This record gives sequence, structure tokens and C-alpha cells, in this order.
Amino acid sequence: MIQFNLLQHREALRKFKQDQFNASVVLTLILGGVTALAMYGSLRYSIDAQQDNILVLEQEIGRYEAQIIEIQDVKTQFDALLARQKAFEDIQADRNSPVRLLSELANILPPGVALSKLAQKGQEITLEGTAQTNENLSQFLDKLGQGSAWFSKPELLISEALHINPGGKLPTKAFKFTVKATFMRDPAAFAAALPSIAVSAAAPLGAPKV
Repeated sequence: MIQFNLLQHREALRKFKQDQFNASVVLTLILGGVTALAMYGSLRYSIDAQQDNILVLEQEIGRYEAQIIEIQDVKTQFDALLARQKAFEDIQADRNSPVRLLSELANILPPGVALSKLAQKGQEITLEGTAQTNENLSQFLDKLGQGSAWFSKPELLISEALHINPGGKLPTKAFKFTVKATFMRDPAAFAAALPSIAVSAAAPLGAPKV
């Protein structure tokens, strides 16, 4: 009988399979390493690109912040110029305020009303005088409130009966009043009122109109 020794062939086959397995493991590790390196490189590139974008955005933000500061400085200067212009206009208005006030009062003063005292504090004026009737006084208050662009918010503080010439045969009754109102700064209204002011400036303040 012929006998074959297969032990060596089995050992060689086992060794061949072991070498194949080892090669597969090594190849898998190499491929995994290459893949990891590629992913790391891609991520690193993305991170660098984002950092570059962030740097560009920071530079743009800094430029815009500088422009915002410049705009705020210009706005501050513009507001200061407006404030100076307003102060100049107020000074100009206040310089002519007494003439305008007296002229406008003479222009709107109704018949039967005479003023005896005028006091001004800022834009608030206080008027004292006499009216022949309550209707005359009401008419004066209406003109202060709605008949003139120069006055607003009239308020009757005092109204009391006053007997003139009580010892005479025909005593005359009048009303003593105190009125408070606001005198407005209104250059447009002043320009429109110039013709009437020019006409009424020659009339006495307390003289009744015919």
C-alpha cells in the first residue's frame, strides 16, 4: 500500500492562509490610515477656510465699526449745528418778541377791553385789564385762543365785578380780569402777520376799536 504524508502540505496551506490574513489586515490598516489622513486633511482645510472667512469678517466688522463711529461723529456735529441754529433763531425771535407781543395784542384787542398791565416770564404772559361786559372778555379769550397764531392756552385767572364812578347818578359796571396765556415763537406766522402789525402798531394798546 502506498502512503502519502499530507502533514507538510497542510502546514504550508495554513501558513499561506495566515499570510493572506496578515496581508489583509495590513492592507486594511493602510487603507484606514490613508482614509483618516484624507479626512483629516479635508477637515483641516475646511477649518483653515473658515478661519480665513472669520478673519475677513472681523476685518469687515472693524471697517464698518469705524464708519459707524464716523457717522456718529457727523451726526453729533449735525445735531450741534441744529442746536446752534435753533438757539440763533430763538435769539432772533426773542429780540423782536416785545414788539411782536405788543403789536399782536393791539391787533386782536376787541372793543370794550383795555389792558392795564402785562408781565412776561419766558413764553408765559400774564395780562391784567378791564372789560365792559362779560361778552367782551369772552371775545378777548377767544381771540387769544383761536384768533391768533401767536397765542395759545389762554386761561382766565381772575374775573371780578368792578363799579366805576359809584357816587355818580349812573354808575358804570365793568369787569376786572387777569388772564394767562402762552406767547408762541412762530416766524411763519410773524411774516404773515406783518401787514396787520404795521397797520395796528400806530394804535394805542388799550384803545377800543371803532
